[in-house]
Amino acid sequence: MLFIGAFSFAQTNLIDTSTWTVGNGSVDGFWRLGSDPENVREMGTNPHGNTSVLWKAVPDTGNDQDGGWNSPHMSADHTKTYRFTVWIKKTNSNDGSTYFGPYAYDANNNANSRLLDGTLNVNPYFFVGDLPQLDTWYLLVGFLRESGYSSTVSEGGIYDLNGVKVQSLTDFKFSSTSTQMRHRAYLYYDTNTADRQFFWEPTIYEVNGQEPTIAEIINPGGGSSGQTVWNTSGNDIDYTAGNVGIGTTAQANYRLAVDGTIHTKEVKVDLVGWADYVFTEGYELPTLEEVEQHINEKGHLINIPSSAEVEANGIELGEMNKLLLEKIEELTLYILEMDKEIQQLKREKEQ
Repeated sequence: MLFIGAFSFAQTNLIDTSTWTVGNGSVDGFWRLGSDPENVREMGTNPHGNTSVLWKAVPDTGNDQDGGWNSPHMSADHTKTYRFTVWIKKTNSNDGSTYFGPYAYDANNNANSRLLDGTLNVNPYFFVGDLPQLDTWYLLVGFLRESGYSSTVSEGGIYDLNGVKVQSLTDFKFSSTSTQMRHRAYLYYDTNTADRQFFWEPTIYEVNGQEPTIAEIINPGGGSSGQTVWNTSGNDIDYTAGNVGIGTTAQANYRLAVDGTIHTKEVKVDLVGWADYVFTEGYELPTLEEVEQHINEKGHLINIPSSAEVEANGIELGEMNKLLLEKIEELTLYILEMDKEIQQLKREKEQ
């Protein structure tokens, strides 16, 4: 969910980079690949032009691991799809190779990722090779699909700072026995000690409509290729992606969530159905005896939520108005019936 004043989204990134502090080696959630001196965290300029802690791979002369990380195993649902991303920039030369990929494991920690055609691949990489250009930030995006995914078309890719997909990547999927996954990004086989590879902001999001779009990751607060997230027309303003929260980030299931008072001239609620069914033929109007019994047993009117339910869940304004009208219409029928009985008693008295 978008939070006005500080941008966040309805879904939480499963990779926590808050542990990134200036220093060397591993930190919580990120196990270094290579030696401590080959894994440096320092302040630098991120893809958005702001100062952040960057993870820097510093290769030595060995033709081996030169920096990067494996995340810990984390729970995964093989019936869902997850999107992996990371920002990477390489400088100086194209010696060595950039690696970016997932892992999927079963309950016994056996690697069991699969290609989209179903072939087992226990060492999957979305990408291995050289980035399109040196000294340029790129967003690498890959998908680990649900085990039942039937398409063999990969949707992952490398995106430039303008949001243009400049290269396609290879997607993978879970096995039906997969229960865990991890994120990994490396520099490998680089013997040029003047080279550097920078990593920033790795993410894993479940693909369910609540994750930030790729455009939002590339340009927070705006879209790509000139598209803006916030649109204005005269005095009107609308948000084209994701849910909106004002004063709250907790209500992920609502298009608008407000923690506070709303001042407005009018509220319009669209409803399907209205309480006029009370006046239709065949409606079973409860007897007053049934109403009394329900009140004595439940402490509230039939079809009306209890105070405990309201305190726990709140009310839906449109639905509650319909229920209140239902009670008014039932009350009208009771009054009309009583009036008939009164008129009948009057006639009998006059006779």
